[in-house]
Amino acid sequence: MRRRLVLSTLAVVVVVMAVLLAPVALVVNAAADPDEQNGLFARIAVIAVFALAAAAALSAVQARQLARPLERLARSAGRVGDGDFSTPAQPSGIDEIDDIARSLRLSANRVDRMLEAERGFTADATHQLRTGLTGLAIRLELLERHHDPEVAAEAAAILEQTHELNSTLDELLAVARKGSTGERAVVQLVEIVDDHIDDWRVRFDRLRRQVVVTTSVTAPVRATRGLVGQIVDILLDNALRHGAGTVMVLVEKGSITVSDEGAGIRDEAAGSLFERPTDHQAAHGRGLALARRLAESDGGRLELAERRPACFRLTYVPADA
Repeated sequence: MRRRLVLSTLAVVVVVMAVLLAPVALVVNAAADPDEQNGLFARIAVIAVFALAAAAALSAVQARQLARPLERLARSAGRVGDGDFSTPAQPSGIDEIDDIARSLRLSANRVDRMLEAERGFTADATHQLRTGLTGLAIRLELLERHHDPEVAAEAAAILEQTHELNSTLDELLAVARKGSTGERAVVQLVEIVDDHIDDWRVRFDRLRRQVVVTTSVTAPVRATRGLVGQIVDILLDNALRHGAGTVMVLVEKGSITVSDEGAGIRDEAAGSLFERPTDHQAAHGRGLALARRLAESDGGRLELAERRPACFRLTYVPADA
């Protein structure tokens, strides 16, 4: 930016000098003797060189004075984009730049307050849910001692899911507070899929549909086990609600691919597939947006691999990369 300011200033100076010196050169050429012309032209050239040097020095100083506040403003905007909303006000003495900095500071404060309110609500909601789950777990522990083996086994299975849901709440709360769980570890994607697929087979069987899991060459990845399981659940639920036919789950290398035999995704809907619904009271349309957010917060990537039939791919970086 500084170089551009210096060059633009020099260009203006050169144009002004050309406009001023061209008539002088014509007058000297017409009025002076040939011997005097060389001397006058030499003086004019010296004056022009000194003028250019002075203009270059002046433009460098001016460019520095203009560029520094803009560079500070750019750094402040970059910190806001990184989640640091403590953008201090540093007056530059240039009204236009100070106005932009003031607007950026006000916007950052508003976003900070909104996020703080959202974090507070998330923490309160999580606390209430955990309280309810604790009461449910106590009742299930009592049912585990039931004399009927089938009732006891069913209570044990539900109790295990309750504990998993409690862990998921902790992970989601960590994502909401810090943007990531901070609990990534080396995991095998095929093991996570196997842990979740049995519960989904029961739901698909009720609709006389199948879930087929295929495993190719796999590699361990670095991810949060609970978040990966949540994303798999969202993708399977999406295939159950909006897809048709058999659902194929392919685990290979560092990715999980989920596809079905339905009509697929409409072209006009593909662009906004992972966007949150604009209506905050909408009951549907949040799953895929949440899944992508969870994947990105955990260092992964969720994308629509194919539109027809719908095929989603969840990818993580291999642990040895």
